[in-house]
Amino acid sequence: MVNSVSALGASAAVSDTERLQELMTAAEPLLGSDAERAELLLREAHTLSLSLGDGQNEARVLTLLGLTYFYRSQFQTAIDVLERARTLATSMPDAGILARILNGLGICAQSLGNYGTAMEHFWESQQLAAASGDDLGSARTLCNVGIIRTELGEYDLAVEAFLEVSSFGEATGNVLLHLTSVVNLAFAYQQMKQDARAIELAHTHLPTVRRLGLRQLEVVLQGTVARSLVKLGQLQETLERVQDVMSLAEEVGNQEVIVNLRLAQGLAFQRLGRSEEAQYVLQMALYKARQYGIKPDERTILNHLSELHAERHEWQQAYESSRAYQVLEQTLHAEEVDRKARMLGAQMQLERLQQEAEVERLRNAELSQANTALQTAKADLAHRATHDALTGLANRAYFQSEVERALSEGSLFGILFIDLDRFKLVNDTLGHDVGDELLKQVARQLTQVVRSGDLVARMGGDEFTIILRRLRSAQDAERVANKVLNQLAQPIHVRGHTLHVTGSIGVAVAPHDGQDVTTLQRHADIAMYRAKNEGKNGVRIFRPTMGEETTQRVGLERDLRLALAQDELVLHYQGQFDARSQMLVGFEALVRWQHPTQGLLSPGKFIQVAEENELIVPLGEWVLREACRQAALWEANSRDFTMSVNVSALQFEHSGLLNAVQQALASSGLDPQRLVLELTESVVLRNPEVAALQLTRLKDLGIRVALDDFGTGQSSLSLLRTLPIDVLKIDRSFVQDENIAEGSSARMLLNVMITLAHGLNMLVTGEGVETPEQQALLDELGCDNIQGFLLGQPGPPEDICWTPLNHTNRHEH
Repeated sequence: MVNSVSALGASAAVSDTERLQELMTAAEPLLGSDAERAELLLREAHTLSLSLGDGQNEARVLTLLGLTYFYRSQFQTAIDVLERARTLATSMPDAGILARILNGLGICAQSLGNYGTAMEHFWESQQLAAASGDDLGSARTLCNVGIIRTELGEYDLAVEAFLEVSSFGEATGNVLLHLTSVVNLAFAYQQMKQDARAIELAHTHLPTVRRLGLRQLEVVLQGTVARSLVKLGQLQETLERVQDVMSLAEEVGNQEVIVNLRLAQGLAFQRLGRSEEAQYVLQMALYKARQYGIKPDERTILNHLSELHAERHEWQQAYESSRAYQVLEQTLHAEEVDRKARMLGAQMQLERLQQEAEVERLRNAELSQANTALQTAKADLAHRATHDALTGLANRAYFQSEVERALSEGSLFGILFIDLDRFKLVNDTLGHDVGDELLKQVARQLTQVVRSGDLVARMGGDEFTIILRRLRSAQDAERVANKVLNQLAQPIHVRGHTLHVTGSIGVAVAPHDGQDVTTLQRHADIAMYRAKNEGKNGVRIFRPTMGEETTQRVGLERDLRLALAQDELVLHYQGQFDARSQMLVGFEALVRWQHPTQGLLSPGKFIQVAEENELIVPLGEWVLREACRQAALWEANSRDFTMSVNVSALQFEHSGLLNAVQQALASSGLDPQRLVLELTESVVLRNPEVAALQLTRLKDLGIRVALDDFGTGQSSLSLLRTLPIDVLKIDRSFVQDENIAEGSSARMLLNVMITLAHGLNMLVTGEGVETPEQQALLDELGCDNIQGFLLGQPGPPEDICWTPLNHTNRHEH
């Protein structure tokens, strides 16, 4: 076929019109096998159609050109080209061209998940094809409707459609249409769990597909076979099938089929007891799914990886995969809701399509029913667009529009901004399912405590807002806020857990505290943060003086710039000890600011300002130099202890970090082995690949790396395998957990962390140790080192006590 196409230009006697027809004829069968070659032919054909002024053939060329983009998954480009063709074809007498264009637009919309739009295009295409007697166009549309039937789970109707199209293609000699319907039919059988039937159908038609060079169809069909084989337990055949087809799938570039082939291969290895190979292949599939954003397959792979690790008693890896699965499951939840909404629209359109054969006298009634269904669907989608999918409360957009409406009425009303205290701990310790259920119950509590005319909204995460309409006085808002606080204090029972939730509430009242949405929301937010900073579980009313904090931050930035130049920064040091012997093993350097008017400031007062204004890099470099200088002064090289220095995200990503470390070591004479750089999970998660490269360069200098606040992030365990980490610092929230009793999930999680770290040749430091019981527990679980107020508070260097078995400073606690 390629040779005959290449010979098209050999004869100069061929007219432009004939050549145009030959190019289109040669390009069409290449759509599903060599779309790039088809595009080249159609580009030439398009140029000819323009030179001939042939609008009808230009529309045909653009239709085929749009389909070349569709077959390469460039759906938006395909839509753009097909819309150009549609504009030309609308004024043409040949309705068959327009029917095919609409069919093409339908399959593009379907591939993008826009099922309602797809069905509208298919419906119009079917009507045009039927009116013009275009049986081929009708068959194409019916095949695509069958695919949507499969998506909806209406397998019997889908099979009926595919069989009808297959028979039509066979009877008319349209092999491509016949084989396309066969591929779809095989997939439908597999979804119906008729795997043997799917395999038999594929084996019958694969020789023809190969002979015609329809590579796209072949890889999809082979992928269906592989999935069916593994489900039937034909594991060796699965492996052979994957081996045979993988190179073709990669050549064609169908990433979804590649992921599914790897998944089938991994499951076959697992069931054959070849667990190491199974893990390797499933990890490859996971990487590919993440690379191309195939999230449903990523979720399936994570689930199988969790099962595989559990079978191998690799509990930490099983936990990691299971946790990642849960996080992704939550992420896809909102998408699933939206998908169901689109399915509803698609179902409505399918019902319209089924009514096509009804007699003319019923047409008005049918259109009325369709319009009613359309209005119902629109109302449902409008509700979803303005309400939170998890709780059913109003969402941010609806809340803001209602605030604008209340402002326009000119009445007194209040806004409550509610943030749940320590909600993240629930997610981290009990899982996102429990966290989601807790949010639902909180939503119900909030709705119960306010009047029916008030509005409760979820802004996202654990943040809620309430509009209190038509207040008599500003004090009414504070009174309701305290009622909300008391309601939240009631115990909540979720899946066997009794949870005690508190909240921090900020109150703003319109029009006193703002006359626009942004100002009111910001002022309520400022008041909420004041409540949180003053101990949580409280209500704060916005006061204009709170807005002065912004002004204060500007002044703080100015003072901080001067502090760097005038040596106002100082370091305090907190000891780190062997968990069993309590021997000193190192220090952590903690920056303080000796402010000329405000006294000694902790990092919480100024680090965020430094980060926001790019002062964190010079500040961090000073800390690094001073900590190394002090460690050398204390003879760390001979006394064999380490000095730990915290590194912020901006400093870590700064190009000058490596040079700053080298200069600090060189100027102080400190042995690189004595220096430990501490990073939090959030720092390395900003860009894991860049982080790995930066850490490797730092490690080449001979220093050590610690991962601080471990366990508080979303991807904690995955970091340990991929990054060169020497020390794991377990966050204080795990050490100080009140439910750390024998056999508790908190204790088990702590044990898993320590065991996992030791398995990866890391030292473990427990942070926040304040009681002998916490020290004894960490020692019992095998933790290497501890740090906390039990053995010493941070202090200046002159207060450090060097008795090895005593505390590191003279502070009482």
